[in-house]
Amino acid sequence: MSLDYQHIREQLHRIIHDYKDAEGYERGQSQNFWTQIFNAYGVSGQVQLKAFEHRLKKDKTQKYVDAFIPKLVIIEQKSKGIDLNKAYRQASEYYDRLKTDKPRYIVLCNFDELWLYDLANPLDVKEYKCLLTDLPKNAEWLDFLAPNAAMAEIVEENPINRQATEMVARLHHAFISDGVNADELALFLTRLIFCFFADDTGIFGQKNLLDGLLVNEARNDGSNLNEVFTTLFDTLNTKDRSSRLPESYAAFAYINGDLFSQSIRIPYFDANLYNLVVDCNNLDWSEISPAIFGSMFQSVLDIDDTADSDDKRREFGAHYTSEKNILKVINSLFLQDLRDEFSKCAKDKPRAIKLYEKLPTLKFFDPACGCGNFLIIAYRELRLLENQLIAQIYGDQRGLLDISSMCQVTVEQFYGIEIEPHAAHIARVALWITDHQLNQATAELFGTTRPTTPIVYSPHITEGNALQIDWEDVLAANDCNFVMGNPPFIGKNNQNKDQREDMALIAGQIKGNRTLDYVAGWYIQAIKYMQSVTKNKHWIETAFVSTSSIVQGEQVAILWKYILEKCGGYINFAHHTFKWSNEGKGVAAVHCVIVGYSNQERKEKTIFSYDDIAGEPKPNKAKLINGYLVDAPLVFFDKSKLQITNELLMDYGSMPNDGGNLLLSDEEYQCLIEQEPYAKKYIKPFLMGNEFLNNIKRWCIWLDEVDTVQLNKDLKEMPLIYERVVAVREQRLGSTRPATQKLAATPHLFGEIRYTNKPYIAIPMVSSENRKFIPIGFLEGGIVAGNKIFMITNASLYNFGVLSSSMHNAFMRLTAGRLESRYNYSNTIVYNNFSYPFDAKDEDNKTVKAKETIELAAQAVLDARKLYQNVSENSPSLAKLYNTYMIDPYPELTKAHNALDKVVDKAYGYKGKGDDASRIEFLLKRIADI
Repeated sequence: MSLDYQHIREQLHRIIHDYKDAEGYERGQSQNFWTQIFNAYGVSGQVQLKAFEHRLKKDKTQKYVDAFIPKLVIIEQKSKGIDLNKAYRQASEYYDRLKTDKPRYIVLCNFDELWLYDLANPLDVKEYKCLLTDLPKNAEWLDFLAPNAAMAEIVEENPINRQATEMVARLHHAFISDGVNADELALFLTRLIFCFFADDTGIFGQKNLLDGLLVNEARNDGSNLNEVFTTLFDTLNTKDRSSRLPESYAAFAYINGDLFSQSIRIPYFDANLYNLVVDCNNLDWSEISPAIFGSMFQSVLDIDDTADSDDKRREFGAHYTSEKNILKVINSLFLQDLRDEFSKCAKDKPRAIKLYEKLPTLKFFDPACGCGNFLIIAYRELRLLENQLIAQIYGDQRGLLDISSMCQVTVEQFYGIEIEPHAAHIARVALWITDHQLNQATAELFGTTRPTTPIVYSPHITEGNALQIDWEDVLAANDCNFVMGNPPFIGKNNQNKDQREDMALIAGQIKGNRTLDYVAGWYIQAIKYMQSVTKNKHWIETAFVSTSSIVQGEQVAILWKYILEKCGGYINFAHHTFKWSNEGKGVAAVHCVIVGYSNQERKEKTIFSYDDIAGEPKPNKAKLINGYLVDAPLVFFDKSKLQITNELLMDYGSMPNDGGNLLLSDEEYQCLIEQEPYAKKYIKPFLMGNEFLNNIKRWCIWLDEVDTVQLNKDLKEMPLIYERVVAVREQRLGSTRPATQKLAATPHLFGEIRYTNKPYIAIPMVSSENRKFIPIGFLEGGIVAGNKIFMITNASLYNFGVLSSSMHNAFMRLTAGRLESRYNYSNTIVYNNFSYPFDAKDEDNKTVKAKETIELAAQAVLDARKLYQNVSENSPSLAKLYNTYMIDPYPELTKAHNALDKVVDKAYGYKGKGDDASRIEFLLKRIADI
């Protein structure tokens, strides 16, 4: 992750100033000090929780180390004046006793000095020492704390989550196969999971009560296990119990919270299922991560009892959203601001109290909450911050505090909408489990905590369709502060009838709405929700994760023109395209963006860019973020029939619509003309984008403009051609599209014909995102371009040069759609909205000379290609010439492109940097003036 060291240094200066008078040592003070340092480096709450809860063995006792992050760091904090050599010996003992997860770093501090040891090479340990007051100057020493892949792995790589889910999956599969009602089964398993967790964490009052039931009350053949669970669930839902209730049940605490209120039929068990329940119960459920397990469990419920269910089950982690990616959303939406505010009030008690009182007033809303991942992480971070504030405000009264009344942040501040009832159940339970874990964390810090049972506070999870429900009925806009989430990724072509109706309801008033992805419905609903605020000085901020397509291609002008212009919205932060993936089996990887927006403009805006889409984000300050997520004016590119600078038009190639029957591979072509030599005159070279890029020979049967009488006569001499024409007719007649059925009347012709016998520039519609330039080239007339190639007929070297330049390719990367992550070029959106250096009607001498200079440089690019092509049988294709390489194998081509860029930039009058962002800013201002 690219760190903002200026911000970190400011935070460190403030922290060190606040602790300059620290004298004695106590665990709470140490935690508070290191919590603030962790916050400065962006360490997540989950990592902090784990860091402070570790006990490491010393001699025969369990002792706390001040902080321990497995595989990363041991931290020993001592009182002012304590010799750190002694602390180093103590930390070394801890290190030596670790059999696994040995950390790379040891950090020692006594409020006067900070020592850092890098143990990457145990034979050559590196030491770094400084006065604590000098730490801001050496902020880079602790940059290993910043969130990264290794840190995420520490948090999320807990095998208990997967073991638990696999066992529950086996239970689910067994019951579904036996015909158990799916809805009742989902609720039963949700209750069972809660009981497993509660039994291992003391929610029931004491631990292992469920163990006793399974051993003493249930028969090991499973014959009465449904009766045991029926009685248990009824007991957990009953506050005033019979005095004759057996003690094995009466010992369980009253739970409340509606989890056990609904009457359901408990499935029947046998010996195998009894043993499976016992095995599930024997896992250490206290280690479960509610955010991770919840999504995995939901995936289990989604598995049908089909032949490929085993394959689906192997992928049950596919929908889990990793904590690292959730934090990208909530950090920028609200968490970093709260942490910054916390860091400013370390020695300002009134300010700290004000922030403490603010936290329980905040309300969070996820209108596509699934299993509650976003709500869970947000709640956890809010509670941890509240703990820090309590410790800071009342640290000297720690033993006298009534912590149960001081924990004001509750799950009741969290709202969600979920269309799937099973997931809604899981979300509620996962938040209750998270609440208990945080109550335990509070107890670790203060000695006492807020009781978990009976459940008093419940999250507000509404079951229903978020695009049909009035969000005001879930949470009044005047009460809401933040909207967040990960709405469903469904493209326009994959929407079912109900989803299309949803979009018509939400976006029907927006021109072009049928082009929008399903996720756009949440963006539109959210801006309407934000506009409905009537309370003075109150506004809502929203951040969603979405497929990249909503900020690319034709959707930008439709969606963002509505939000930013018509509704007066502002994009306040955004993440450029990154790979949104999870850490489960069958990893689901989608290319996504994050957009944070509101109808209230922030003074400071941030764009997070990615040098590597699978890597870490780099923050960049922005003045204005437009719908393409760049710092530039609000310009929108609609489909246009005319080229903005009056240049030659670009068109699609010809579309066969033939089921492959009019197309031939090179092998098929050779075989055909060997058997039917007469057919050769009716066959032409044919190229789609793939063939063009990779030098693949392909052919097509071309019977356009052939006299019908002559054609019928010739077809009798060409039975193989005739057979293919008949196959085309059958294929078209079998289509469900009326337009295709009409084409059956001319089965010998391509479905759409755009053929030229004149030279043309070919541009592949789809090209790899790993290329700096889309490979384009000249083709001779008579070569049939398919519909995956764009053509500019009679194009000049000037056209070729400008379209091969970095200026055009930067604009393409901004405005083109994506096919997965590959560029999906468009003639009407990309090309027609692209501004050439000159208007085609401009013919003054200066313009003519500039064009001639570009043509010379363009020819040099073509000549450089020839240096490497056509020199051997294995000469590189265009795809290979333009791929990205660690070491450039085609330096002359690179040199020619650099020279071309110089003359094209000069023609534009561009004197900026060579990066895309600078070029885009220049182009958008230029286009806005046209």
